[in-house]
Amino acid sequence: MKYLKIHEDFLRRHETTPRKELAKLFNAKFKKDIPHGALAQKCRKLGLVCPNNGCFQKGSIPANKGTKGLMKANKTTFKKGDTPPNVKKVGSIVTRKDKNGYLYMRIKIAEPNIWQGLHAYIWERKYGKIPKDHCVIFKDKNPLNTRLDNLMLVSRVELVRLNQKYSDIDESLKETALQVVKVSNAVNKKRNNNAML
Repeated sequence: MKYLKIHEDFLRRHETTPRKELAKLFNAKFKKDIPHGALAQKCRKLGLVCPNNGCFQKGSIPANKGTKGLMKANKTTFKKGDTPPNVKKVGSIVTRKDKNGYLYMRIKIAEPNIWQGLHAYIWERKYGKIPKDHCVIFKDKNPLNTRLDNLMLVSRVELVRLNQKYSDIDESLKETALQVVKVSNAVNKKRNNNAML
């Protein structure tokens, strides 16, 4: 709607009227059907200030003064000892994305919220704790295939070599490639030790 001078003068005369009430008065006087939000926007453009605009007035006291850190109970507040319905039980298995976007299966191994990769959990159940600086990898590179025959324990150094030289090798040759890497690392280590003598 195009506002005429007569409309703007009316709005100026009723500047302090709450905007919903002002919309009713304006629409009744000028036989219009302007929503109160549109009228409030026009008032803002004209620089008109309504004391009842929902903002705190200078010097007003907030209703929550003196209650810093205090939250009263309401119907959605958890009671002490209650457990939310979406809490997973120990032994629950979920699929999650890692930071690179790969899907991995995880298992809840203890309370309150202790999780482990399912592949590592399966390996440890069969062979014991994974040694420091080692990891369990997937022969077929499918992190959702957690069968024990698809898992392989490698050191971090061996993993680097596998990824450098044998990243595209067939899964049936993965263990052979690991043995080649182990022999190569042993030869390099021996060569470095001899060079230092």
